[in-house]
Amino acid sequence: MSPRLTASKEAVQGPAPMPEGMYTVRFDGFDPKYAKDKQSVNLNPKLKVINHPEYNDRPIFDNWNTKAVWLWPDYHHAFGVPIAKDGAGDYEFVGFDGPEDDPTKWQYNGPLIGQQAQLYLVQADNTKGGVKNAIKYYVCKLAGCQEKHSSDLIK
Repeated sequence: MSPRLTASKEAVQGPAPMPEGMYTVRFDGFDPKYAKDKQSVNLNPKLKVINHPEYNDRPIFDNWNTKAVWLWPDYHHAFGVPIAKDGAGDYEFVGFDGPEDDPTKWQYNGPLIGQQAQLYLVQADNTKGGVKNAIKYYVCKLAGCQEKHSSDLIK
């Protein structure tokens, strides 16, 4: 006899969105996959809330698409890591290893692993008649940073 797995409709919907506010997260790696058009990669960072009495270990979802290069400094700086530059002064998102043509096999062992950041969460439309959490902005923690960081990623 096969096991029968059941779940309530409420359980399948997942936990309710967290309240709007500032949260501290830890970066645990990436789960990269091609975007729908296969012209870029959604890195799908693994972010977890830490040091929170009610929401500790709760995942925060974001995609960090490889075409959104203007956001790379936001991500790096939020985790206290200056973004690498090559010999020409261009930005480099370093730390990946694996076959260039298969992002699902990429392994990330770069400088963001295990780092902590602060970000501001809001409740946004989930396009299905409900709400979801969305990251409004990341807080830069590099002292003396002169970069202009995004203040509203929802727009």
